[in-house]
Amino acid sequence: MGRKPQLLAATAALFVITLFGFTQLTSAALIGGIGVGEERLIGWRGDTYKPKDTKSREPFVSVISWRPRAFVIHNFLTEHECTHVADLAQVHMRRSTVVAENGSSVLDDYRTSYGTFINRYQTPVIAAIEDRVALLTRTPVVYQEDMQVLRYGLGQYYHRHTDSLENDSPRMATVLLYLSDPELGGETAFPQATTWSDPAMPNVFGPFSDCVKDNVAFKPRRGDALLFWSVQPDGRTEDLMSEHEGCPVIRGVKWTATVWVHTLPFRPEEFDERRRTFTRHDQEEDPGLCTDRHSECPRWAKSGECERNANYMRGDANQVGSCRRTCGVCEDCELGDRACYNRNRDRQGYLVYHPEELISGRAVEAGLDWRE
Repeated sequence: MGRKPQLLAATAALFVITLFGFTQLTSAALIGGIGVGEERLIGWRGDTYKPKDTKSREPFVSVISWRPRAFVIHNFLTEHECTHVADLAQVHMRRSTVVAENGSSVLDDYRTSYGTFINRYQTPVIAAIEDRVALLTRTPVVYQEDMQVLRYGLGQYYHRHTDSLENDSPRMATVLLYLSDPELGGETAFPQATTWSDPAMPNVFGPFSDCVKDNVAFKPRRGDALLFWSVQPDGRTEDLMSEHEGCPVIRGVKWTATVWVHTLPFRPEEFDERRRTFTRHDQEEDPGLCTDRHSECPRWAKSGECERNANYMRGDANQVGSCRRTCGVCEDCELGDRACYNRNRDRQGYLVYHPEELISGRAVEAGLDWRE
């Protein structure tokens, strides 16, 4: 079995130590220099098996279940951080995919949310959040995947599933960050788990929608985080009790950010240890704008590349096309024509928003902000 089981077991043990060992750090080290004074992280006096007042704005940990091992870290994010993550992701949200048996990403009604990924350390605020997740899990940031931001609208859901992947470096832990407060529904539920760490917890954390039934669950609360482990304490066995689901949103909108933590470094070639930076991937064009990314697009189109190399030229489920204007995939919009802008987004499979869905109230159409 080699070193991997030992690494997993050591990581699991370190997490228990973490709950009792957090010390005070300044917000500059944790929140990208936002400057809100000193922030007290969760220490042993903030941990609880008994339900506390969930309206408190002080950070504290609730152990909601031991099978699976699931913990709520209350007030893990600031208001500024919640808004920053959502604003960064809004323009690029498109229909979420699932992992097929061959490892590829495919569309499936098993999951109906919209989502996008944010590069590791993409901004100082993102870096601060990822550093904090590393402190929580006692695992370096290089073990984390890129942060995935998800939006669930009315009736949208994610059926029961497990996060651990069958490969050389499975996901051992999931940290779910809640960016908004849906009015009803949208819980993260564990359908195999019926035993809370304290019998009073359902009354404190509820009320829940019918989807939850009598299972362990957490109702989204802006700024909170849910950590659960996909492996058992032995560090080698998948914990089937970690199967979970995203309940349908009944009222309101649910925004989350997910950080998956692996047993081995994730794409370590993207990490520059000396500079403590990650590779910055080219940001996609705003799909609502009708543009070409290259001056050679007209010449390529004349040679038949719009049909022969359609994925690159016109775009597909994984990328915005590089020559959409020349290939006739989109339409030029008049200044401030929001309907035209949204048609371009919809044509490429990107989310068209209603104003009430936005966390910050800022118009999602970034391309229109400077034109109106």
